[in-house]
Amino acid sequence: MKSRFVKARGLILGVMQKTKYFYLILILFCTTLSCDNDKAKAGRFLLMGNNELANLNYKEAIRLYTEAIGKDPQFKEAYNNRGVALYKSGHYAEALNDYTFAIVQIDPRYTDAYKNRFEVNLVSGSYQRALEDAEYLATVYPDSAYTYLYQGLALTDLKRYDEAISKFDMAYQKDPENVEAVVNQANAYYMSNRYEKARELLQKAISIDATEANIYNTLALIATQEGDFQEALKQVNQAIEIDSRNGYFSNNRGFIYLNLGELEKAEADINMGIKLDPSNPWAYRNKAIFYYDNKSFDAALRNIELAAQYDDSIPLLNHYWGLVLVELDRMDEACAKFSLSESSEKEMLIKKYCK
Repeated sequence: MKSRFVKARGLILGVMQKTKYFYLILILFCTTLSCDNDKAKAGRFLLMGNNELANLNYKEAIRLYTEAIGKDPQFKEAYNNRGVALYKSGHYAEALNDYTFAIVQIDPRYTDAYKNRFEVNLVSGSYQRALEDAEYLATVYPDSAYTYLYQGLALTDLKRYDEAISKFDMAYQKDPENVEAVVNQANAYYMSNRYEKARELLQKAISIDATEANIYNTLALIATQEGDFQEALKQVNQAIEIDSRNGYFSNNRGFIYLNLGELEKAEADINMGIKLDPSNPWAYRNKAIFYYDNKSFDAALRNIELAAQYDDSIPLLNHYWGLVLVELDRMDEACAKFSLSESSEKEMLIKKYCK
């Protein structure tokens, strides 16, 4: 199970607020003078696009931003905001193109586009590129806690945990009320199997903001790793009580129910996790485990392969992949998966099934 806490993603929309008033003044000025030049038209399209984006009408927002760009091809805010609309509608590659165009072709110092490109790189798995964007932002805003938070997030996904922990600590030093820095630092300790230090930091996070759901989710992850599934269930229920729309929380509870043998509840939570976040590989892995436990091996294989399309490095994926292939009598493939597994049962399974 994975836990990433990135409330900082709210910054992705900040550019819209910053540009709105300038173009509103421009439009009012042009209206007063009865002018109707292309820049004024572009500004109007931008404002209309912002309104559609605020109302979650992404397709129409994209169309309006494209109109703005047609009137003013150097309109960096329109590229950036179109990137936001594309990102929000799941078109990550196109969003990345817009952010990069705004930076490379128009303004190499356009920090809003760097922030947004960091986000899309992080979500799409381009962790090194995300780190490079975060490092650039740190040169522009060396006193900002969030630039260190961004670096820490990318370093965590790169599995450079000690460096990530250092960056999160720097973010906390810049802003001692920054619960995100503390929870993400705890997550880095959790991901590197240092559970006691993670717990210590999560208690600190509770003293900063006890209503932060990710605290209890990470406590649930730790309890799960230690085999205390009742404690894990207690903690994840608290997380879901605070934030019932988090797909990772629902999926994590589904995994806990799998380990408690409550398969009906597990299936419901895992399905909810997929509904809330259809690109969550952990949910597909857990659904594969559910099907394996129910001896539906073809369905288990489909879900494992789907999980691997999103992230083929998640724990237990190769372990269950191998077990499913054994049941399907595909022994050579099973042995290849066991050889990649990090499970404690790896050597036993290889000895049992592989020559």
